[in-house]
Amino acid sequence: MIVSHSFLSRRVAGTISIAAFVAIGAQTLINEGNNPLLNLALMLRYFTIWSNMAAALLLGWVALRGKLDARIAFALATALAMVGIVYHLLLSADHHPVGWDWYTNQMHHTVVPLATVFWWLAFSGVKATGWRTLPIVIAVPILYTGFALVVGEATGFYPYFFLDLPELGWGRLLLNVAGLGLVFMAFGALLMGARKLITARA
Repeated sequence: MIVSHSFLSRRVAGTISIAAFVAIGAQTLINEGNNPLLNLALMLRYFTIWSNMAAALLLGWVALRGKLDARIAFALATALAMVGIVYHLLLSADHHPVGWDWYTNQMHHTVVPLATVFWWLAFSGVKATGWRTLPIVIAVPILYTGFALVVGEATGFYPYFFLDLPELGWGRLLLNVAGLGLVFMAFGALLMGARKLITARA
Protein backbone atom coordinates (compact mmCIF):
# COMPACT_ATOMS: atom_id res chain seq x y z
CA MET A 1 0.00 0.00 0.00
CA ILE A 2 1.38 3.40 -1.02
CA VAL A 3 0.84 6.00 1.70
CA SER A 4 0.49 9.69 0.86
CA HIS A 5 2.12 11.87 3.49
CA SER A 6 0.97 15.20 4.87
CA PHE A 7 2.86 18.47 4.67
CA LEU A 8 4.15 18.05 8.25
CA SER A 9 5.18 14.44 7.65
CA ARG A 10 7.13 15.45 4.57
CA ARG A 11 8.91 18.28 6.39
CA VAL A 12 9.88 16.04 9.29
CA ALA A 13 11.05 13.34 6.87
CA GLY A 14 13.13 15.90 5.01
CA THR A 15 14.77 17.09 8.22
CA ILE A 16 15.73 13.53 9.18
CA SER A 17 17.00 12.88 5.67
CA ILE A 18 19.25 15.94 5.72
CA ALA A 19 20.57 15.04 9.18
CA ALA A 20 21.38 11.50 8.05
CA PHE A 21 23.14 12.71 4.89
CA VAL A 22 25.16 15.28 6.82
CA ALA A 23 26.25 12.72 9.43
CA ILE A 24 27.32 10.20 6.78
CA GLY A 25 29.13 12.90 4.81
CA ALA A 26 30.91 14.14 7.91
CA GLN A 27 31.98 10.60 8.78
CA THR A 28 33.62 10.16 5.38
CA LEU A 29 35.69 13.28 6.06
CA ILE A 30 36.82 12.50 9.61
CA ASN A 31 37.72 8.86 8.99
CA GLU A 32 41.35 8.06 8.33
CA GLY A 33 42.39 8.33 4.70
CA ASN A 34 42.30 11.07 2.11
CA ASN A 35 39.59 9.69 -0.17
CA PRO A 36 36.01 10.30 1.05
CA LEU A 37 34.60 7.89 -1.58
CA LEU A 38 36.86 5.11 -0.35
CA ASN A 39 35.89 5.94 3.22
CA LEU A 40 32.22 5.70 2.26
CA ALA A 41 32.78 2.31 0.63
CA LEU A 42 34.47 1.05 3.79
CA MET A 43 31.68 2.46 5.95
CA LEU A 44 29.07 0.62 3.91
CA ARG A 45 30.36 -2.65 5.32
CA TYR A 46 28.33 -1.81 8.43
CA PHE A 47 24.60 -2.36 8.81
CA THR A 48 24.41 0.94 10.69
CA ILE A 49 25.50 2.87 7.61
CA TRP A 50 23.24 0.80 5.35
CA SER A 51 20.27 1.73 7.53
CA ASN A 52 21.20 5.38 7.90
CA MET A 53 21.74 5.68 4.15
CA ALA A 54 18.35 4.05 3.58
CA ALA A 55 16.78 6.58 5.96
CA ALA A 56 18.47 9.45 4.14
CA LEU A 57 17.30 8.26 0.72
CA LEU A 58 13.81 7.01 1.55
CA LEU A 59 12.83 9.89 3.82
CA GLY A 60 14.28 12.26 1.27
CA TRP A 61 11.97 10.62 -1.27
CA VAL A 62 9.02 11.19 1.07
CA ALA A 63 9.98 14.85 1.46
CA LEU A 64 10.20 15.34 -2.31
CA ARG A 65 7.42 13.09 -3.60
CA GLY A 66 5.13 12.71 -0.59
CA LYS A 67 4.61 8.97 -1.02
CA LEU A 68 6.22 5.73 0.12
CA ASP A 69 5.16 2.10 0.26
CA ALA A 70 3.96 1.45 3.81
CA ARG A 71 5.82 -1.87 3.99
CA ILE A 72 9.12 -0.20 3.14
CA ALA A 73 8.53 2.48 5.77
CA PHE A 74 7.80 -0.24 8.35
CA ALA A 75 10.93 -2.21 7.46
CA LEU A 76 12.98 0.99 7.65
CA ALA A 77 11.67 1.90 11.10
CA THR A 78 12.32 -1.61 12.40
CA ALA A 79 15.86 -1.66 10.98
CA LEU A 80 16.70 1.70 12.56
CA ALA A 81 15.21 0.61 15.87
CA MET A 82 17.45 -2.45 15.81
CA VAL A 83 20.50 -0.31 14.99
CA GLY A 84 20.01 1.69 18.15
CA ILE A 85 19.12 -1.26 20.36
CA VAL A 86 21.93 -3.57 19.21
CA TYR A 87 24.53 -0.84 19.42
CA HIS A 88 23.63 0.40 22.88
CA LEU A 89 23.08 -3.07 24.36
CA LEU A 90 25.84 -5.11 22.69
CA LEU A 91 28.45 -2.93 21.02
CA SER A 92 28.79 0.42 22.76
CA ALA A 93 30.75 -1.00 25.71
CA ASP A 94 33.66 -1.77 23.36
CA HIS A 95 33.33 1.37 21.23
CA HIS A 96 34.63 4.67 22.57
CA PRO A 97 34.65 7.33 19.82
CA VAL A 98 36.15 10.71 20.61
CA GLY A 99 36.03 14.18 19.11
CA TRP A 100 33.86 14.65 16.04
CA ASP A 101 33.53 10.89 15.71
CA TRP A 102 31.50 10.90 18.93
CA TYR A 103 28.96 13.28 17.40
CA THR A 104 28.56 11.36 14.14
CA ASN A 105 28.35 8.12 16.11
CA GLN A 106 25.45 9.52 18.12
CA MET A 107 23.73 10.58 14.92
CA HIS A 108 24.12 7.12 13.37
CA HIS A 109 23.11 5.09 16.44
CA THR A 110 20.77 7.34 18.40
CA VAL A 111 19.41 10.48 16.74
CA VAL A 112 18.53 9.17 13.26
CA PRO A 113 17.14 5.84 14.58
CA LEU A 114 14.97 7.53 17.21
CA ALA A 115 13.78 10.22 14.82
CA THR A 116 12.89 7.66 12.14
CA VAL A 117 10.97 5.47 14.57
CA PHE A 118 9.05 8.47 15.95
CA TRP A 119 8.33 9.65 12.40
CA TRP A 120 6.90 6.24 11.54
CA LEU A 121 4.83 6.07 14.73
CA ALA A 122 3.44 9.55 14.14
CA PHE A 123 2.75 9.47 10.42
CA SER A 124 2.46 5.90 9.09
CA GLY A 125 -1.23 5.41 9.90
CA VAL A 126 -2.49 2.35 11.75
CA LYS A 127 -4.30 0.99 8.68
CA ALA A 128 -1.26 1.28 6.42
CA THR A 129 0.29 -2.04 7.46
CA GLY A 130 -1.19 -5.02 9.26
CA TRP A 131 0.24 -8.01 11.05
CA ARG A 132 0.54 -9.91 7.77
CA THR A 133 3.33 -7.56 6.71
CA LEU A 134 5.43 -8.39 9.78
CA PRO A 135 7.66 -11.00 8.03
CA ILE A 136 8.95 -8.31 5.64
CA VAL A 137 11.36 -7.12 8.32
CA ILE A 138 13.27 -10.42 8.03
CA ALA A 139 14.37 -9.47 4.51
CA VAL A 140 16.57 -6.71 5.89
CA PRO A 141 18.94 -8.83 8.07
CA ILE A 142 19.01 -11.61 5.46
CA LEU A 143 20.08 -9.26 2.66
CA TYR A 144 22.69 -7.62 4.83
CA THR A 145 24.04 -10.96 6.06
CA GLY A 146 24.56 -12.10 2.49
CA PHE A 147 26.39 -8.86 1.71
CA ALA A 148 28.54 -9.06 4.86
CA LEU A 149 29.55 -12.67 4.14
CA VAL A 150 30.55 -11.86 0.56
CA VAL A 151 32.62 -8.89 1.73
CA GLY A 152 34.08 -10.94 4.56
CA GLU A 153 35.11 -13.74 2.22
CA ALA A 154 36.75 -11.24 -0.13
CA THR A 155 38.50 -9.10 2.47
CA GLY A 156 38.70 -11.17 5.65
CA PHE A 157 36.85 -8.43 7.53
CA TYR A 158 33.61 -9.24 9.35
CA PRO A 159 32.04 -6.11 10.88
CA TYR A 160 30.11 -7.83 13.69
CA PHE A 161 31.13 -10.66 15.97
CA PHE A 162 27.83 -12.50 15.45
CA LEU A 163 28.54 -12.71 11.69
CA ASP A 164 32.20 -13.76 11.93
CA LEU A 165 31.97 -16.95 9.86
CA PRO A 166 35.58 -18.17 10.34
CA GLU A 167 35.23 -17.80 14.10
CA LEU A 168 31.70 -19.19 14.43
CA GLY A 169 31.30 -21.75 11.66
CA TRP A 170 28.16 -22.13 9.58
CA GLY A 171 26.08 -23.77 12.30
CA ARG A 172 26.40 -20.98 14.87
CA LEU A 173 26.25 -18.27 12.23
CA LEU A 174 22.95 -19.60 10.86
CA LEU A 175 21.58 -19.79 14.40
CA ASN A 176 22.65 -16.20 14.94
CA VAL A 177 20.94 -15.08 11.74
CA ALA A 178 17.76 -16.98 12.64
CA GLY A 179 17.81 -15.42 16.09
CA LEU A 180 18.40 -12.00 14.59
CA GLY A 181 15.44 -12.47 12.28
CA LEU A 182 13.22 -13.40 15.21
CA VAL A 183 14.42 -10.36 17.15
CA PHE A 184 13.64 -8.15 14.16
CA MET A 185 10.13 -9.60 14.01
CA ALA A 186 9.67 -9.15 17.76
CA PHE A 187 10.63 -5.50 17.63
CA GLY A 188 8.57 -5.00 14.51
CA ALA A 189 5.60 -6.40 16.45
CA LEU A 190 6.36 -4.03 19.33
CA LEU A 191 6.41 -1.09 16.93
CA MET A 192 3.06 -2.12 15.47
CA GLY A 193 1.62 -2.50 18.95
CA ALA A 194 2.95 0.90 20.00
CA ARG A 195 1.50 2.52 16.89
CA LYS A 196 -1.90 0.92 17.52
CA LEU A 197 -1.88 2.12 21.13
CA ILE A 198 -0.86 5.66 20.15
CA THR A 199 -3.52 5.81 17.44
CA ALA A 200 -6.21 4.50 19.81
CA ARG A 201 -5.37 7.16 22.42
CA ALA A 202 -5.30 9.89 19.80
